[in-house]
Amino acid sequence: MQIGLTISGFDGKRPGEILTLVRNFGVRFVELNPLVMTDVSGILPQTDEIATGFHLPLFNEHGFDFSTLGAKEKIDDTIDFINRYRHQLNLLYCVAHPPESVKGDEVIDEALEFLIDNLQRLEVPVLLENTEHWPEREFDKLGEIIHGSLKKKLAGFCFDPAHAYLRGEDIFQRFSAIAPKVRCIHLSDCLQGKDAHLPLGQGELPVTRFLHHVAKHHYDGIINLEIVPKSLAEARAVVKSYLAVLRVFKKMKFVGTTAKLLLGGLPAA
Repeated sequence: MQIGLTISGFDGKRPGEILTLVRNFGVRFVELNPLVMTDVSGILPQTDEIATGFHLPLFNEHGFDFSTLGAKEKIDDTIDFINRYRHQLNLLYCVAHPPESVKGDEVIDEALEFLIDNLQRLEVPVLLENTEHWPEREFDKLGEIIHGSLKKKLAGFCFDPAHAYLRGEDIFQRFSAIAPKVRCIHLSDCLQGKDAHLPLGQGELPVTRFLHHVAKHHYDGIINLEIVPKSLAEARAVVKSYLAVLRVFKKMKFVGTTAKLLLGGLPAA
């Protein structure tokens, strides 16, 4: 099992600097996003002993996704980056969302075809993530459609319980229903009506219950903390969230990491 953190730049720190920080307290898996493409020299020298995932661009955050018909050049650049550096990054997967920026059956069909064509060009496995905008049944049908085209390249699902919760779904029943297909879990806390990407325990998601529910399924995939701190001042809350997951799934590492932090404190970036 891999337990990791999303790496991005914030508070004036580049992604490579944040990666240095999390490596220093024992994190050996991180999920990257398109922002790291601007800091290749800071990221690559540090990925020799860690594995990574890559979250493909999101329309609301990056202005385009892999289904955006007018963003071919940006999509091409992202695919080139992933395929070029996949070995150096020890890249295990790419996460894709269903089309989210289009409406109308004909437009969605065209966007979906474009999405599948772009995913086909990736030289790493793909995981499809549930979102707030796609109900369970439609998401499952979409998974079947994409699997029909990508075959084994679609390695399974990335399950985000906050997205399911915000849709009003039962996150426990939903995880149980798709557990055999789940390869990655995106974990963060949320507020009513807002996917806030908070540290665990700062929102209303029943995180502890969910973690123990996942453990009962003998889940052995990736749990990535998709937390977006506002500044380095919130680093302790992120570390506390990481430890909370270790406590359930990797007790020995939890003890060792806790001891290291007690003795040395949070490492400086």
